[in-house]
Amino acid sequence: MNYIIAESIKTRKTILTYFIALAPVINILMCVLIAGLGNVQSFGIYWWCTFMMPALAALFCAEHERRNRMSGNDKMLYTYPIDLFGFRIAGITAIAIKIFLVYLVMALVLSVLSPFVGMMRISVLETAGAFGVLFVCSLWMIPACLILSRRFNIYLLMAVNVICNIALPPFIAGTAFWVLCPYCYGPKAIEALAGIQISGDIMEAAGANYVVIVAMLAAIAVFNGLAAIEARIFAKGYPEKKVRKNDSCAIDKA
Repeated sequence: MNYIIAESIKTRKTILTYFIALAPVINILMCVLIAGLGNVQSFGIYWWCTFMMPALAALFCAEHERRNRMSGNDKMLYTYPIDLFGFRIAGITAIAIKIFLVYLVMALVLSVLSPFVGMMRISVLETAGAFGVLFVCSLWMIPACLILSRRFNIYLLMAVNVICNIALPPFIAGTAFWVLCPYCYGPKAIEALAGIQISGDIMEAAGANYVVIVAMLAAIAVFNGLAAIEARIFAKGYPEKKVRKNDSCAIDKA
């Protein structure tokens, strides 16, 4: 728990705190601008699943790593007598908590607005449930983005995650292999829960069927696997080794 608190404090006074309220506002504005007031509920869920979900995961992970580098934790941690594996898992958990708060605010905002603005296609409870399922289905993006952040800057990381989330589901989600593609988990679950197809078209919602359960279980499994891989890479001292290698090369050149 102390590790999680320490990792949460690290990004307390950053843009991530403001995004807890700012991201839902951006999402609603995009809905109004692109789809109009009449489709705020359906497009709010669709746009969140398609664009905001991968963009937020990349942004939160990139900012977390930037704060790590600014505080010197990418080097100093390897000199402390701490459980590096557990510390990295705590960092992943801290990011997940912050992202959960964003999802919670978005679910509350859309649930409150839906009865008064536009057309309601699913109930308020189903709207809130859809964002809860989307949160679970997007958890795997956190360790995945942390792994990629070692090679990609924030802009490239966001671009890769968003483009993959937009491009892959239309080709894979309609096949039997969708369960092997984590980017399909959110769209498949929302298609069943809210009746919003991957193309954005509206159909009758099937409810919480086996597809939703499989998508959530698969997302949790991928999250656990990637989190363990990321924590092991971190515990091996990858950043420290890279710094030492660069420093030794600089000394040799001098």
